Amino acid sequence: MKNDYIVCVCGDASRAAYLIKGEKNVLFDAGMAYSADKMIENIKRELGDRPLDAVLLSHSHYDHISGVPFLRKEWPDLVVYGSAYAKKILEKPSAKKTMRELSDAAAQGAGLTKAPDYRDEDLVVDKVVKEGDILDFGDHKITVFETPGHTKCSLSYMVDHDVIFASETVGVTTSEVYMPCYLVGYQMSLDAVEKLRHAGAKRIFITHVGILTPEDAGTALLPGLKKEEFSADRVWDYLEAGLKRTKDEIVEIIRKYPTEEEQLKIMLATYHKGVKQEEQPDFAFLLNAAATLKVIRRECMNDADPER
Repeated sequence: MKNDYIVCVCGDASRAAYLIKGEKNVLFDAGMAYSADKMIENIKRELGDRPLDAVLLSHSHYDHISGVPFLRKEWPDLVVYGSAYAKKILEKPSAKKTMRELSDAAAQGAGLTKAPDYRDEDLVVDKVVKEGDILDFGDHKITVFETPGHTKCSLSYMVDHDVIFASETVGVTTSEVYMPCYLVGYQMSLDAVEKLRHAGAKRIFITHVGILTPEDAGTALLPGLKKEEFSADRVWDYLEAGLKRTKDEIVEIIRKYPTEEEQLKIMLATYHKGVKQEEQPDFAFLLNAAATLKVIRRECMNDADPER
């Protein structure tokens, strides 16, 4: 299968919108509101007069979905797929309010006053998908995997046993560091890695990074791995090791620093290195980090207090 049927069409540096070209054209995640115009321009350059038919949402965070209303405006027949829990979240006014606030913060990080406005009613899931569903897009068959851990609503998608679009549950390999992303479950995240490993895809897509290749071996994305050793299984090994290593590091941070304020400061310095504000504002990372601390206390330190 040709490698050029999957194209990054992101309108910003977050790399959260990838086009899967075929008889039907499908977008994996929809990027951010502030860069939606550029994303649409990139999609049109790839498709010409052909339409965008569908969007597959990995989860309900603002940096993956706030471009949806702008895509709908351009392609009114677009169908947005997501989990039942994502659909539920997107029906909550409080969630949509938070997404607007985070979208504005990202826009300000990019030097804008705020993100462009959109209609809340356009930010919805049209069709709910679940574990094991196979979506038929003509020459591409896409299998759905439920992979909670980053969020309760996280989904991963495999295209023709060729590429697996892994949800953020497996973590993010940045140019500086492996970033843990387990906001609702650490063990869930380990389980997700094993589930996706056994799916048997030839290539692995990491959210906010792209499809990992042998050229990434030995770089900051895959340190300690030689090019000749590169394989999908070795990438899963690296992601699993990252989950386990960061769990141990965060346990140590909690033990060493008595207040959550101190813990969050260390988390920011350790895991948010090299991330631009327009990609993820510090305060958005800190919201996630606070959730990660709670997960580690609950699952790994026998802290039964759910409100801590």
